[in-house]
Amino acid sequence: MTVFESLLNNTFTVSRRIRISDGQGGWTVAWAEIGTIEGRIRPASSAEREVAAQEGRDISHVLYLVAGADVARGDLVECGELDVEVQGVREPSLAGHHLEVDCLERQAESTEAGS
Repeated sequence: MTVFESLLNNTFTVSRRIRISDGQGGWTVAWAEIGTIEGRIRPASSAEREVAAQEGRDISHVLYLVAGADVARGDLVECGELDVEVQGVREPSLAGHHLEVDCLERQAESTEAGS
């Protein structure tokens, strides 16, 4: 185990959008779990949020994963009560060491009547 891998303190579930035929020539979109990955997440700094905004996107967290992890823009990543949508994936210095994943927190909607 590398020093970087020893810092990965959470297990995340990754889901990806899939299209399902509605039987009438159209499609519906659903989420399909594609696996779990070990990672570490932290809130994005104000500087990171500002740079992302200049690029036309919003981020709230940065997720760290080992290089080669199966995660892509648009995926949903969950850990406990935290759900984030992947906004972008970077491999710093193209070193094959780790990935930095820009994410935006998604808050669950209430499904109770009257809420």
